[in-house]
Amino acid sequence: MKLLFENWRNHLNEGLSPKGLEERYEKFFNPKGWYFESDQELGEGAFGKVYRAENKKTGQRGAIKILPMGMDLGAPELRAELENYEFLKNNRDSMPKEVAKHFPAVYETGRIVSKIGYVIMELLEPMPTSVEKALFQTLGDVEGRKVKTKRILADPETLSQIFDIVISDSYFHSHNYNKLGKLTKQEGTAATYEIIEETAKEAFRAYMANEPVPTLPNFTSGGGSLFATYFKSDEEKRLASFILDSMLKMLSNIYENFDKAIAGELNDELGKEWDRYFLRSFANTTSQQLKGELAKSVIPSQMAKSSQYNVRKTAFPEAASLFNAMDYVHKDEFEPADVHGRNVMVRPGTNELVIVDVGLFDLMRE
Repeated sequence: MKLLFENWRNHLNEGLSPKGLEERYEKFFNPKGWYFESDQELGEGAFGKVYRAENKKTGQRGAIKILPMGMDLGAPELRAELENYEFLKNNRDSMPKEVAKHFPAVYETGRIVSKIGYVIMELLEPMPTSVEKALFQTLGDVEGRKVKTKRILADPETLSQIFDIVISDSYFHSHNYNKLGKLTKQEGTAATYEIIEETAKEAFRAYMANEPVPTLPNFTSGGGSLFATYFKSDEEKRLASFILDSMLKMLSNIYENFDKAIAGELNDELGKEWDRYFLRSFANTTSQQLKGELAKSVIPSQMAKSSQYNVRKTAFPEAASLFNAMDYVHKDEFEPADVHGRNVMVRPGTNELVIVDVGLFDLMRE
């Protein structure tokens, strides 16, 4: 059994290593002239990995993105991903130069086998630290993060989006409903979209009206306040307080016994473990979600209306050219999505920012 396990593990490791990948796919890529250049991965996304390669026939260097179907990437997602890159391959040259420079040159797309797709595109470089700090919030740059957070919080349109995203996405999953049902002794209750939307609007109105910061339960993590752990400025803490307060009020509206549960009146089974089982994880989840949205808010992950680009360009002039490019393709029915710091790179020898991952872009399909 031990030998069988070792052989199985070695087989998996070989298949997942760059060298194993090269051996597996070299019969496909080598006739095209492409060879994996080194054992370094360029990056990894939700759907696949990207490797550095060189075309021995032309001397051209490129990046090969391998897209195997699996848990996250099903047949529809693979098809959409390949169609999106094919869109760039066929349309990038017809875009204005100021737009085209923000998207990669795609050389080839296709399938190695029916369940494994690939994209070959130009080779790009990671953003220099100075550029990254200028555009994106970084965890290690506390002072820079404070500056960017203040600009984000001063932009009503951006702030409104953050409220809506955090409240609607942070804590509305089936396993959390099950936990709430047990703690409040009220099974099967589900929140409607209208309640969530109105909660976001109410919290936003309260925040913008400069109302006093709400008093919240003492959320703690590892002996310290979650607000101190996850937020590094008074502005962030104030924003988090309003969002958490509004979500607690919403849960009170959804669950008849929520207020009794939070006061300890229904905790006969859990004793004094309400904080441990729900409130702390509630605050933690919401805090992480808020931090993530703040971190991505310089470059939007998705825009429902192209007019919102103008708001972002005003708040973040450093990225105006990139916003113009996204606005252009948006009007061309190719809606940007999932654009953030890890999906933006730099073209070698220039300061041109390039959106390298368009797999989740919404290409309007007939």
